[in-house]
Amino acid sequence: MKVRIYTLVAAMLCCSAALAQENVPVSEALQLLSQPRSADVSGMAGAGSASVASSAAMAVFDNPARLVFAPRRMDAAVSYNLWAPGNDATKVSYMGGGVAVKLGKSFAVGAGALYGARPSLDFGGSYGTYAPSDLLVAGGVSVAFTPGLSLGASVRFAQQRLLPDYKISSVAFSAMLQYRLKALNVAAGVQNLGGGVKSESGNSSPLPASARAAVSYELPFGLGAALDADYYFSGKVGVSAGLRYTFRELLYVRAGYRFASEGAALPSHLALGLGARWKGIGLDVTYITANKIIGNSLAVSLGYRF
Repeated sequence: MKVRIYTLVAAMLCCSAALAQENVPVSEALQLLSQPRSADVSGMAGAGSASVASSAAMAVFDNPARLVFAPRRMDAAVSYNLWAPGNDATKVSYMGGGVAVKLGKSFAVGAGALYGARPSLDFGGSYGTYAPSDLLVAGGVSVAFTPGLSLGASVRFAQQRLLPDYKISSVAFSAMLQYRLKALNVAAGVQNLGGGVKSESGNSSPLPASARAAVSYELPFGLGAALDADYYFSGKVGVSAGLRYTFRELLYVRAGYRFASEGAALPSHLALGLGARWKGIGLDVTYITANKIIGNSLAVSLGYRF
């Protein structure tokens, strides 16, 4: 009975960690590892992880090599993300934040944490009503070998508590190289390498590990363009393209689209974003649409650079 409940919950939460039948295609577990955590990056549908114009406060989650290229000594932010609100089986409200600190010209560190609260579900039997939850914690470092070349690495702990006595968790590692030449930024590396998770029934599911390449370019007249591509080691692909318009370093308008293979950890969607900056204080808002599962998702972040 317990195994069947675990299987139902895992499938319902899209983590695929307890699939009990061999004819069900296995997908990646802990897909929360692939979701953008910075509202300005998510405003371009996941593009912009190489852009130094994006907030570095949450860079430890998408590209730790960017930490050392942050324009200010410290970048901190708190965030709220309403993810996949279409039904109670997928809806998650994430609260958290991140910080990036430059320790000199060639070394930087970053850290972040998020807690995801899910709606209470009635599992019946001895479990009754219970609210599953998510947890994501990350830390990373970045070293600049030259003024234009950096290496970053991060470690992340992800956990999904499905029932009071059942949870899945794993540790994931990421490493990125970034090259910066004036208005051009290029980054490449690997994301979310780890051992995956194993269910009580003995089935195992990999993490959403991928090889990532990202490029951003600052165009004239306040325009910026970005392209991020992931090849997941499960054989899926995801490509995000986005544009940003900046008005006098005060107002920001963003838009992007992501194309992804069916079943990819971060699916296809359209994103629209707005932002404002004033005396180091920044507010960013992103709305996600054009997807049945994650449509109407919302991301908001409030940050400070100094």
